[in-house]
Amino acid sequence: MRLGIEAGGHTLDVAVKHGIKGVPIYIDGLVNDGLEKTLAPLKEPGLAVCQIGAFGYNPLSTDEAAQEKQTKMLEQAIPLANDTGCSYIVICGGNYHPSGFGAADLRNFRPDALDKIAKKLEPLVKLAEKHDVKLSIEAYLKTAIHSPETFLALWQKIGSDGLRVNVDVTSLYDVRDVWDSKNTVEHICNGFAGHDGLGHIKDVALAEGFHVHMGLGPLGSSNTDWSQVLRLMQPNMPEDSWLILEHVNSPEEADSSLKLLREAAVKAGVTLE
Repeated sequence: MRLGIEAGGHTLDVAVKHGIKGVPIYIDGLVNDGLEKTLAPLKEPGLAVCQIGAFGYNPLSTDEAAQEKQTKMLEQAIPLANDTGCSYIVICGGNYHPSGFGAADLRNFRPDALDKIAKKLEPLVKLAEKHDVKLSIEAYLKTAIHSPETFLALWQKIGSDGLRVNVDVTSLYDVRDVWDSKNTVEHICNGFAGHDGLGHIKDVALAEGFHVHMGLGPLGSSNTDWSQVLRLMQPNMPEDSWLILEHVNSPEEADSSLKLLREAAVKAGVTLE
């Protein structure tokens, strides 16, 4: 698996230090600054684009003005994607709440939400197909695409290989999975098989407090068996895909999380390049 990393403002330095080739870019920079300026910081250290983030695109958002701008940017970014060396553009799975990944909305979990998402995505997926690009949904517990079943139901409505889904197991965890995720990991990895986009690696932690407080944490915060995750992901990851360690908060966290991830890869018999 090709390895990428996202560590906020530390991304480029951490990637160079650890010999990681893949780093993400975002559509606003690609569209507003242009291809040459966006890729310039990556050239000297010999880095490659592992992901084009379009997380602001939310096909269910009630903020129609904001989404009109996001849609136009996405339409401009799709023809440029392969010139970056990466064909994967990551989008929100659909949330009536304009925050996208912050809050939730009951309407996300109604069947007609998938019909609305399909209607919005169909022309974008056709454009992606034309340019040999994949729109990869960031499945997430609070959004309409919150399980293999909901993604497959959406895929049936669109029926295109240009629509993919990221395999990011902890984005679909509930509180019980923090302690025992074995069955959930198996369900997610096997359920998405054949439609994999990118692989995302991050962990979640349960904090003290009433009722439930869960947030991001360094790799190892939960009881996730990362060797199981890698072993189940590997057979279904496309050759041009990337495994991305994300939401890394500091160079020190990168050191410890990468050590754990690489140990898990050895245990799983997976090569991280």
